[in-house]
Amino acid sequence: MAESTTRVPPADLGADFLERALDQRELARRNEAIGRAAAILGRASPVAQSQPEDLGPLIEALETWLDNRGAPDLAAEREAHEQQLERLHERFLQRRGAFAQAEEAILRLREITVPATILEVAPQRLCEATRLDRALLSTVDDGAMVVRSAWFEDDPGAAAAALTALADRPIRLEHPLLEAEMIRRRRATAVADAHLNPRVDALLTEAMGWTSFLAAPVVVRGQVVAVLHADLRGDQPDVLDRESLWRFAVGLAQAYERATLRRLLRQEREQMRSFLDRLNVRLGELSNSAIELVPWNGRSAIEEQATNRRPPSGHSTLQGLLTTRELEVLTLMSRGLSNRQIADQLVISQATVKFHVNSLLKKLRAGNRAEAVSRFLKPGRADGD
Repeated sequence: MAESTTRVPPADLGADFLERALDQRELARRNEAIGRAAAILGRASPVAQSQPEDLGPLIEALETWLDNRGAPDLAAEREAHEQQLERLHERFLQRRGAFAQAEEAILRLREITVPATILEVAPQRLCEATRLDRALLSTVDDGAMVVRSAWFEDDPGAAAAALTALADRPIRLEHPLLEAEMIRRRRATAVADAHLNPRVDALLTEAMGWTSFLAAPVVVRGQVVAVLHADLRGDQPDVLDRESLWRFAVGLAQAYERATLRRLLRQEREQMRSFLDRLNVRLGELSNSAIELVPWNGRSAIEEQATNRRPPSGHSTLQGLLTTRELEVLTLMSRGLSNRQIADQLVISQATVKFHVNSLLKKLRAGNRAEAVSRFLKPGRADGD
């Protein structure tokens, strides 16, 4: 059954989007300016961080205060500030749009239910959602990166060549490799002058031919399962590209974990269904088996069954030491039956038989099955003393 996915429109990215989008230094500068303006006007400094829409009334109040004091014309400074605010607003819109595209790509990945397919198409989805036009995904296994998938925008032949050159050559995540530190820090990393950096893998640089690139870990439940590499041909990735890559890597980890858990759930469901089918067949065989009519000997079927399962003469002390089921298991052990044969005989699982065997070995203080059977068949030694 197809999985339904609720798409989140770009406008609904969260009330705290601005705080996450703007640089911390810019936020600090804005709050400092608002605090100084509030002090000049004799107002209380805002406790919570204000929003951009609060700046307009504050600027007007400052202009009125300056006009009343006969201050010189500040039109030029005001224009400079307005231009700065406009640049800040444009940067905000760029980030919002970039993050919205990354969210859209993640939603498309969440529609895939096969974990391996998610990793295979992740480089393509990354390039489609960001300015980055080349991407590699490497899985992390036993302390090494192995390139699994690649996507080069408008150049599939080069992507296949790079994948061939790198797929059979694991990269050990050891000091001083730059990716090893990135995995430890669990953050996206920008690398400039990669061809001159001794901490960058030489074969990776040769196959990609990049001078600068970005890298980000894909972390699932505290474990790095993959690493994303990406670059921008003909240009150097900027801070927004790095943040978009990190946002995509976080969403990729969530989509991969979700698909993995769904697969495990399906496997458990299939195993349970198979078990119930086998149990149903077994019950059907028992209920439909032929009834054998024998002459009545004056005893009930229950008494006859108890007689057949009763331990050999002289071992009545075992009945006070072992349970009925343990006596049954020990009796069948004495006949040389294996755990599987005992399980079939008593219509129980092998795990249950193993549990009863371990229990009776402890009670009889026997080191193995042979010793337990020996004490079972030897009168007067049932307690293992």
